[in-house]
Amino acid sequence: MRELSPDAVDVRVLDHYKLKVSFDNGEVRIFDVKPLLDRKCYVKLKNPRFFSMARVEYGCVTWPENIDIDPEWLYEDSCPVN
Repeated sequence: MRELSPDAVDVRVLDHYKLKVSFDNGEVRIFDVKPLLDRKCYVKLKNPRFFSMARVEYGCVTWPENIDIDPEWLYEDSCPVN
């Protein structure tokens, strides 16, 4: 059986469209949202005020208007904080 990625439990918005995400396994990682900003479903995140509204719901990082990034993507495409 495939092991599930950990869920996000906290998020902090950083400069340059990056997120500092804490996971339920104790890890803290940096996720760069910039590569997603030209995708239709994420284009609203280009607005810094809107981007700063990130929060965690049910293990995902979410924004208003049903924009989210699932925990597997957050975990797999992020870099650990030393």
